This record gives sequence, C-alpha cells and structure tokens, in this order.
Amino acid sequence: MRTIQIINCKWYNATFWYALYLTKILNDHGHTSLLVTVPDSPGIHWVKKLNIDYRALPLNSYSPKDILSSFQAFSKLCKEFKPDIVNCHRGEDFYLFSLLKKIFGYKLVRTRGDQRKPKVNFFNKYFHNVSADALITSNSAMAEYFIQQMSSPKEKVHTILGGVDTKRFFPQKENKGQIRRAYGFSEEDILLGIIGRLDTVKGFYETIEAFNKAGQQSEAIQKKLHLVVAGRDCEFTIEDLKKYCINHAIPAEHIHFFSFIDDMNSFMNMLDMGVIASLGSETIARVAFELIACHTPIIGSNVGVMPDILDRECLFEPAKIDEMANLFVNVLDNDFREKSLQSALNKFYHNNTECSFYGWTLEDFYTKTVQVYKDILNSSSGDKK
Repeated sequence: MRTIQIINCKWYNATFWYALYLTKILNDHGHTSLLVTVPDSPGIHWVKKLNIDYRALPLNSYSPKDILSSFQAFSKLCKEFKPDIVNCHRGEDFYLFSLLKKIFGYKLVRTRGDQRKPKVNFFNKYFHNVSADALITSNSAMAEYFIQQMSSPKEKVHTILGGVDTKRFFPQKENKGQIRRAYGFSEEDILLGIIGRLDTVKGFYETIEAFNKAGQQSEAIQKKLHLVVAGRDCEFTIEDLKKYCINHAIPAEHIHFFSFIDDMNSFMNMLDMGVIASLGSETIARVAFELIACHTPIIGSNVGVMPDILDRECLFEPAKIDEMANLFVNVLDNDFREKSLQSALNKFYHNNTECSFYGWTLEDFYTKTVQVYKDILNSSSGDKK
C-alpha cells in the first residue's frame, strides 16, 4: 500500500505528531509512505530524525504563484509515487486534494485531529461526505459531530486514537525513588505534574492558581503535595510563570519549574499523578497517553479526547479553579490514584471494554488505520466489478 500523509502544520503539535507516527508505522510494517508538509515547519526536525521521506510544499500560502507551485509539485509527485491513499490531517488543503483526487484516482481520507469543527454548510458536507472516502477522528465527540451535525454516513466515520511508542514510554516504577532523588524530591513527596508546550490553551496559569487554592484548603497539601511544571517555550516561558507567581503572591516553595527534560520517560515515571489542564485542546492528547503508558495516573479537563480516556470523577471543567483545586486535594489519596490508574490502563490495553477505539499502542494505531484503508480500497475493487 502506498500512502501520502498531508500535514501542513507550521508548528510541531499533536496533529503533526499523529501524522508523523502514522507515516512511520506504515513504513515499519512494509508499506511505502511519505509525508508532505510546509517549509520551515519545526516538525521537519522529527521527520528527519525518524528517517521519513518527505516533501515541503507552500501549501498554506494563498499567493497565486505558490498555489500553482504546490499544484505542479503535487501533480508530479502523484505521477511518480502513484499513491493508493492520500490522508489529509488538516483542513486548509483538503479541498485542493479533493479536486486532485479526480485527476489521479487515489482514495481520500480526512483525519480530523484538531479541535475546530467544520461549519455545517453545503460545501463542507459535499467534500466530507462525498469526496472523502473515509473520515477518521481522534475522539468520539468529533465523530458524533460528523454523524449528527454534518449528516456523515456512520459507516464512513471512524474514531482512532493516536498510538504511544511504548519503547520510549514505559513503566520504570522500580527506579522511582532514585529518579526522585536525582531531581531533589523525597519518596514521601506527592508529585503532581503538568507537561506540555507553554501555550495559554494548555492551562498552566490555571493549574498554578488551583494548586495555590488547594494548599489553602489543606495543611497536608501544604506539607506533602508538590507541583512539577515542565514545558518548552511557546507563547510564554518558564520565567514568565515564575514572575506570575511573584506578581500574584503565590508561594512557590512547592512549585518546581523545568524548561528542558532530557529523559522524559523517567520524569513521567517519578510523578504520582499528571494533570492535563487544557482550556480547549487535547483532541489527540499525546502527553496524556504517554503518562498512562508510564503507568502514571492522570486527571484532566473535560475537553477533546479526555472524556474518552478518563472516568467522570477524574475530570474537571476547563478553567474551573475550584473544581481543579478539589481534585488536587484528592491526589493525596493513594486509593484515588490507584483507581484512576487502573481504569485508564484497562482502556489503554483495551481490557474489560467493548469500545472499539481503545488500545493506544502504535500497533493498535497501525492495525485500526490500515483496516480503514483496506476497506475503502476493497470497496473500490468491488465497485469496479
């Protein structure tokens, strides 16, 4: 099977990660896949690191010259590469590839891994329901939107969670004490961690506020619970978060900031619980999946894929400081942490559940995606007969 994965993202985010690892695992299983992105995307660093064949085209430009250049380059690529499947992971050029499909005869898949919902109108319905051969969503809420609001045929809509590389993220709990000591923590400390790019949508400021409020509720919180913050610079920096604490008179004795983590697997393993505090993101939730793969339980905001992977008692409404603070108090309870972890692991390894999209390893990711690809290719063969 020959596929082209289109990810015209100008940054390296979860959507890029989803397309990147899908390309990788397809190639690892003997298919031939390449990735098409935009010039100067930070994601190209990871494409090269994984030794993935790629092309960089000015897909996001509205300049007539760049549009013509993209059309010519992709036409040439199709003639040479002869893709069976073209999978669009963003919407900006989905319409262009819908039109090119008529010329080159490939099957078209639209993977919806971002939080923005398509507007309900004739053109969107036509391109999604008629031009696309399959619609893949990364959470059940988006799948339900397509079926209920966009009138998409149910058999065309598939929910496939992105896979975790379990060779990179795995339990290391036997080394937990040693890892903690290396970072200056004791085995008695309870560590709550938030990890991600330093972007407003990720809820870092709200997490700090809620942690401060939780400390005001409980003396035990003040003594035992520590907030560990790790993120790469984006809209703001770690220094901005430190200044925020100073400017808002938030005691930072138990708040610990890290800007770069060399061994993320060990770092995630030393935490007692992770928090995914996004205000409106997490349609894919890469960090959440990686924490669970490390057997570190999580709590999170009720957005994106989080309701699919967490029980209701582990969820809070986005930016609701009181709800967050109450859950932070619960982190001290070992039974709460254990129950949260076991529930998530049952879904991670698709134990004791009939939901078809559970199972988040790369192998699950590959198997479920390839089945969709095979089905639409076989359907095409049947139509010809």
